[in-house]
Amino acid sequence: MAQEPTDRPKRRRRSTGTYAAADARRTAILDAATAGFARGGYLNSSLARIAADAGTSATVVLHHFGSKEKLLMAVLEAREERNYLKVHGSVPHDDVREQFRAVLALATHNLTEPGLIELFAKLSVEATDPAHPAHAFFTTRYEGAARALATGLRGALAAGRLRPGTDPDQVAREVLAVSDGLQVQWALSQGRLDFVADYRAYLDRLARSLTTDGRGLD
Repeated sequence: MAQEPTDRPKRRRRSTGTYAAADARRTAILDAATAGFARGGYLNSSLARIAADAGTSATVVLHHFGSKEKLLMAVLEAREERNYLKVHGSVPHDDVREQFRAVLALATHNLTEPGLIELFAKLSVEATDPAHPAHAFFTTRYEGAARALATGLRGALAAGRLRPGTDPDQVAREVLAVSDGLQVQWALSQGRLDFVADYRAYLDRLARSLTTDGRGLD
């Protein structure tokens, strides 16, 4: 058998700097896509515009994400990760009022991205079809968000801060449902509905009805 030439060029490994540049480019694309989807929705946001806003080309966007649909999923996943950290990152698990305040702060922040609220609402309905590409994301999202909030509520229940008989899982699902429902109504009213006041009033009533000391968010 002929011996393989020893002077064949070796495959070059990507340097740390190359990885850092690729990560920075991916982040820039995600930021541009998030802004684009928030501004004009999914259908009105072109890959060419997103690429231009990120300072790159549509070819590079497709290299990193594969398709516009996969880019959307990456945006939703990144947004959900940020939201999780905002709500559960540093909030004491046994302080139900702090948990509710964190949920309110996050929902209030979401109002700064009306395009994403509308997109999220539309996709969440479409994704009830198991064949929809976002079905797994939304299933995981709702289960994970409810589980995380319920875990905190269980801590408060164990600490004696919630009334006996409180069902943390049921309360967590209700809190999420009211938030999503009010955000849809806010979008439909084109911002006329006072989401912050309505959601805060709901969480305040809920805290008063669940806590052993009967105090609200104040």
